[in-house]
Amino acid sequence: MVRTVEQSVREFYDGQGWKGSEDRLFRQYGRAYQQYHTAADGRTIDCFAGRNGSLLIAGGGDMPESHVCIATKFEKVSYVDISDTALKIAQHRLPKLEPKLGSICSAPFETSTFDAVFCAHVIYHIDAAEQEKAVRELIRICKPGGRIVILYKNPRSPIRYAASAVDRLRKLAAPKYAVEKASGLYFSAHPLRWWRRFSDSAAISMRPWDIIGSTEERTLIPANWLASTFYGVAREVERAIPGLAVKLWQYPIVILDKQ
Repeated sequence: MVRTVEQSVREFYDGQGWKGSEDRLFRQYGRAYQQYHTAADGRTIDCFAGRNGSLLIAGGGDMPESHVCIATKFEKVSYVDISDTALKIAQHRLPKLEPKLGSICSAPFETSTFDAVFCAHVIYHIDAAEQEKAVRELIRICKPGGRIVILYKNPRSPIRYAASAVDRLRKLAAPKYAVEKASGLYFSAHPLRWWRRFSDSAAISMRPWDIIGSTEERTLIPANWLASTFYGVAREVERAIPGLAVKLWQYPIVILDKQ
């Protein structure tokens, strides 16, 4: 029997993702990254400024600190994830959560239920053919005037291309035992213009979130002094030319304000 993308992603997170693999594969950064990342999380939190009422965290994983901070701004917080392991971790971290096991492709909530929705690093782990359905479900369950904040991936970031080229060269030169195995976790990201299709039901805007992923940092910026310079320049670009940063950075914030 052929596994679906959803089944493979669930198996990854229940079997290894929330038992250490997520941190080892996707959260291993150098020292210079931490200050930069704190500002990136701050930009996410700012997206919810002045908003309250009911929040849905869609696919919140192990509830990082930024998720907890956002959740404290709302009176009622619901949480949905396909991973039973994630649900248990999240409820331990934030007991006021109302957890539900399920997929956002068929969100188990009534229409216009939530004042806000937060969905971080989830959509690009959904089958590419199902991603539009998932986003439209998030729009459906959000109230008119409500806000959906999505952390997505930019597949055309030049940083990704540069890291891929360097990685290929390294693998050619490295002995087989030294080559890292792929995580096996599915991901597929659409070009940023793909998001325009949702303008029929929401006002769309984007902000820069994070310039680089952990794998790309390890590949391109091995020295801490170089990383400090790199992140310093990134902060200046984000401040002065945020639109350019959205186009170049690996991870944008996509904001859908429901009409």
